[in-house]
Amino acid sequence: MLMISSMNNSIEAAGKTQSGCPGDAVKQRGPQKAEGKFRLIFQTAADAMLLWELRSGKTPVLAEANLLAAQRLGYPPEAMTGLAFADIFPSPPAELTAVIEQPSDGQFGVLESAFRTKSGLNEPVEISYSTFNIDGRRFMLSIARDISARKAEASTLTEAYNREKSLRQALETEISKRVDFTRSLVHELKTPLTPLIASGEALLEILEGEDELRLAGNIYRGAMNLERRINDLLDFARGEMGVLKVRAQPLDVAPLLLDLAAQVSPQFDRKNQSLELEIDDDIPLVMADEDRLRQILLNLLNNAGKFTPRGGQITIGAAVSGKMLRLSVADTGRGMTLQEQAHIFKPYYRIVDDADPNDGMGIGLALCKMLVTLQGGDIWFESEKDCGTTFYFTLPLTAEME
Repeated sequence: MLMISSMNNSIEAAGKTQSGCPGDAVKQRGPQKAEGKFRLIFQTAADAMLLWELRSGKTPVLAEANLLAAQRLGYPPEAMTGLAFADIFPSPPAELTAVIEQPSDGQFGVLESAFRTKSGLNEPVEISYSTFNIDGRRFMLSIARDISARKAEASTLTEAYNREKSLRQALETEISKRVDFTRSLVHELKTPLTPLIASGEALLEILEGEDELRLAGNIYRGAMNLERRINDLLDFARGEMGVLKVRAQPLDVAPLLLDLAAQVSPQFDRKNQSLELEIDDDIPLVMADEDRLRQILLNLLNNAGKFTPRGGQITIGAAVSGKMLRLSVADTGRGMTLQEQAHIFKPYYRIVDDADPNDGMGIGLALCKMLVTLQGGDIWFESEKDCGTTFYFTLPLTAEME
């Protein structure tokens, strides 16, 4: 090894000038033993190590390389010494070129470059370099670590990122198209519906005959039902796309429940169904979106009325439970089988009603779950076949009431 050998030669020369005694050979064993240890470390290092001699105005030449360097570069070990710097680093980084062109003692750093093997392949490496002076000659020790696996992993991650980015952009484009389509669809459906609702209201006000009022009422209720379903469809599409919003604010639930009961009572009366309210006294304020709460309760009440036979009962309940207000809609209807219960909140899942197998789109309960979750609550149910169903959901109380 050139560096160690040069140091050892200097020591030997110094020993001979002091005395020529045989005992002086014993003094040489210490440096020789140290050189052997350093050479062993050099040759068995886990990274490729190359020692370059830096000559002013000339290209660096390889003074020594360890066995791993020879192996990785594809040269026989004895053929390594004397190789030009450009033979191994044909395109060195600018930082390393500056070190070579203007060498000075004590320069060091870490950078990335690439080996060129004897067969012409380029292999990525991370180089740790340092420069030093021995007996007036300048050298640079470069330790090259194989980073091909790291580069391959980085390339894989980059490809995955670019692929995910492309998919995300495509998804955002698709979502934007779907939002535009849904808005256009709702507009086209609501445009003819608006005068139909207005005409139904006007007929109910001016007609007097029982048959005429019944027909006008059917028109008006059908139009309102259609409008509600269109709104549900639009909200559900928004929820699937993550753009459904709620505006929660302090809300007194009791008056809303009373108003809602008056609104839905006529449809229950037509099936001789009774509607009961079980509301605790002094219900505190909740943080909720009033319009969304109405939407949730109307969906649950419509389902209750749909699956409850004539003469059955629907009950609206409200009670404080910890820091939440628990609301409920119970019926004495057909109940659900275990199989139906497992799918009840899934979008587009429908429990077929024998009376009207084509009624409903199967999004009402999925939408209820979205709206309850967005307002910080939970929704669940209890049901037994032929024994009715009760849906529960919670809403947070206002901070001052917790």
